[in-house]
Amino acid sequence: MENRDTTKNYIGGQWLPAKEQMQVVSPLSGTLICTAPLSREDDVNKAVASAKAALPDWSKKTAEERSTIVRGLATWLKQQYGNAGDATELKSLIVNAIGKPLPEADIEVIETAGFIDYFCDIAPQILSSKKIQLSQELWPTKESIIFYEPVGVVGVIKPWNYPLELPTWAIIPALLAGNTVVFKPSEKSPTVGLLFGQLSVAAGLPGGVLNVVSGDKETGRLIVEHLDVNMVSFTGSVSAGRWIAEACARQLKKVTLELGGNDAAIVLDDVDPELAANGLVWGAFCNAGQVCVGIKRAFIQKRISEHLLPMIVKRAQSLRLGVDVGPIIDEKQRGEVERLIKDAIDKGAKVLTGGKRASLQGGIYFEPTVLVDINKSMALANEECFGPVLPIQVVDNEHEAVSLANDSTYGLGASIWTGNESRGMTLARDLRTGMVWINDVNVAFAETPWGGTKMSGQGFELSPECLLEYVVRKHVSIEKSADTRRLWWYPYK
Repeated sequence: MENRDTTKNYIGGQWLPAKEQMQVVSPLSGTLICTAPLSREDDVNKAVASAKAALPDWSKKTAEERSTIVRGLATWLKQQYGNAGDATELKSLIVNAIGKPLPEADIEVIETAGFIDYFCDIAPQILSSKKIQLSQELWPTKESIIFYEPVGVVGVIKPWNYPLELPTWAIIPALLAGNTVVFKPSEKSPTVGLLFGQLSVAAGLPGGVLNVVSGDKETGRLIVEHLDVNMVSFTGSVSAGRWIAEACARQLKKVTLELGGNDAAIVLDDVDPELAANGLVWGAFCNAGQVCVGIKRAFIQKRISEHLLPMIVKRAQSLRLGVDVGPIIDEKQRGEVERLIKDAIDKGAKVLTGGKRASLQGGIYFEPTVLVDINKSMALANEECFGPVLPIQVVDNEHEAVSLANDSTYGLGASIWTGNESRGMTLARDLRTGMVWINDVNVAFAETPWGGTKMSGQGFELSPECLLEYVVRKHVSIEKSADTRRLWWYPYK
């Protein structure tokens, strides 16, 4: 990758300086990574104006033409990927920005390329006009066609925990549907976000089709409230998502929201203990627990708990900081993890392992933590914990587990661990979540929808249908007869 000036935004096909800058610190070492734009009204106005100016030409291209151009982003990512396990410049950029272990950065890069290829493959068919079969008894001389047209300028605001992959889930479908995009990456990972400008250049996207403005919450507010932004796609906290939904409602603009979760794992007494122990430890501690669909609550049946709990603790204790488990993104987030653990301990929870800060080369680490005797009075049972914490509650039966899992304002995902697929499917239907994994967790497929219910958001990403989140449906009705008067016109009989 050629050197990039991280102090500039990518707007209208050019790298433009911003008057204000912010400092970006690595959670790995606590040291300064770079300075990045702290975009304000003038920067956002330029980006939106560029996107609006590029919209007519980009939207007039066929879905096939757009797919051919956009696929260049996947091609470039594959070139930068190298081989599995290679600490390439791209993967190292992700590792340094958010502290993600190399194997997880490795997966993120290759999965992102795969998602792009998939959407480029299916977009021409999904977005093609559709003839609608009308009732021949009522409308024998009429023909109807549905066209899928772009919404317009789409504002994309995405988080830091998957700084390459999550933005593509919105940016790519939006572009393929003929929209232009203004993308604001998280202020915690702007170096990876600004990479999308370089991706634009490498793929040959026309200037203004994809614009990147680095900044903070104020930058996001300016994008959301901009009158020329026609839609917003956001992933983040419930509080921010609620405000964005209200702001978009005032302007009657489209919005999709993925707002995280407090995902439950239900462990049944017929499961292979090795499978459950391995799965729960990875599901809770992957990306240092900073995953929206990570395991945040575990309900384990009593009959297997005495055997399973020591296995979970042993595996958690074997995890190596800086190798298997990375740092917390910043000091504020580490303090939030400590708050939730302290509240749980004060209300009767027991720490089986971890529970403390850890020191490693100045990084913002926290020990992988397993707690038991969790109950509903604890904040940890009700709030999303973005950190390496596995809260466990032992339950008598599967019905109690489902009831506790559903007793949440969130409804993103859940996992069921069982040796009986039929039993798992029955419970999956009873869970009030948008996604359920049986004997796995935190796996995304391009072909299937990703989204939740309740306070976990609205709309969804991934799957063929997600392309239709970024279009306006236009119905065109054609009268085929040569008659000069319709039966329902004046004069009435």
